[in-house]
Amino acid sequence: MSGVPPGMSDAEIVGMIVENDYMSAIEHISFTFDISEMSIAASREFLEHRISSHTGRSTRYNEEDGFGYFIPREIQNNAEALSEFKQAMEYSNKVYQRLKELGVKREGRRYVLPMAMHCRYLWTVNARSLVNFLGLRLCVRAAPELRELAKQLHAIAVEKYPEIFKEIDCRGQILGVCPENQVRDGFPCPYKKGKNRVPTKAEIKLKK
Repeated sequence: MSGVPPGMSDAEIVGMIVENDYMSAIEHISFTFDISEMSIAASREFLEHRISSHTGRSTRYNEEDGFGYFIPREIQNNAEALSEFKQAMEYSNKVYQRLKELGVKREGRRYVLPMAMHCRYLWTVNARSLVNFLGLRLCVRAAPELRELAKQLHAIAVEKYPEIFKEIDCRGQILGVCPENQVRDGFPCPYKKGKNRVPTKAEIKLKK
């Protein structure tokens, strides 16, 4: 709308827009993702990204017998905890089926479904909001399940529109300063040391 320097290629123009944060221009680019096997627990955090369109698979109108579920990493790595967790999922499924036998409608039965149960979402988001989502959820401090989702969405976005997304990572990398002063145990941050080190907000403040 405002014009661009002459002689620039399309890729260079998009790169300039992203580099200079003229991000209203890329709001006209949108993506629609069909997301499956995300836990109900993660979907609650996912809904925090409100500048997008969410359509979820309804548990009122769909049977959930034999549902799949997400197993957190800390439970996967603990044999006893994993056994207890799986028993809880199996029990929830049995109760769901038993309520069906007792004539309880789906709307009532769904209240015994666990937060770990897989759900399905259709998500439409513009490129600017997707950059914001990735900046937040690619961070090592993000919930592990959402970080894994962000990695998969990022890979798709890079394939479809590398001019925008190939340099996108966590918001510390995007901004050149990390707003997170602590790192989640067991999830090392690639920007805490070495030539790619990004300073923290606290470090920047100390220099003033």
